Amino acid sequence: MNHQTCFSMEQQKVRYEMRNEIETILKESHIDRTKFQEASKKYYDKIIRTLYYTYCDYKKYPAIQAAYMWTRFRDHLKMTELIKTDWDDWEQYIGKLDMLIPENAPTKCYYLLVDGGWVYEGILSEIKKVLLKYPISMDDFYLFPKDYSWLINHCDDGGCMYRVWK
Repeated sequence: MNHQTCFSMEQQKVRYEMRNEIETILKESHIDRTKFQEASKKYYDKIIRTLYYTYCDYKKYPAIQAAYMWTRFRDHLKMTELIKTDWDDWEQYIGKLDMLIPENAPTKCYYLLVDGGWVYEGILSEIKKVLLKYPISMDDFYLFPKDYSWLINHCDDGGCMYRVWK
C-alpha cells in the first residue's frame, strides 16, 4: 500500500494542511527535532500497516485507512475508561495522556499518527507540546509505542481518549 495513493486531490490538500500546521508548531515552539520529528516516509507504510493489523478487524475491514481507524478496532480489545474533554480544557486533557501510558512502559519514544496519515515519532514531553498547539479541528490522533503493545486514541467525534491493548 502506498499511503499517498489512497487520497483524492482534495484529501491530499487537507493532509498537507495538517502537516504544514504541525511544521508551523514545531518552528514556532522551537521543538527539538531530535526529540520530535516526522517519521521517515520510507517506513510510513510499515508503521501504519503494523498498527492496523495489530488493532483493527482487518478481515471485516480489509482496506487500511488512517481516518476513523478507531471505528475498525477489534471487538475483543481491552480498554481503559474514557477521558473526556469539553474542548475548553484542552491543556488539562492533553496533560492526562500520562495517565493512559502503562507504568511499566519500556519505551520513552512513541509514534504519533494524525488523521491524514502523517506519522511522527518522539518523546512524550515534546509530543504533548505539539498536541497542546494542535488545532482541535484536525480530528483524531493515535499515540503508541514502537512495539505496538498498546494504543491511545483521541477521538474527535466523542471528545475523548482512551488506551486499548490486546
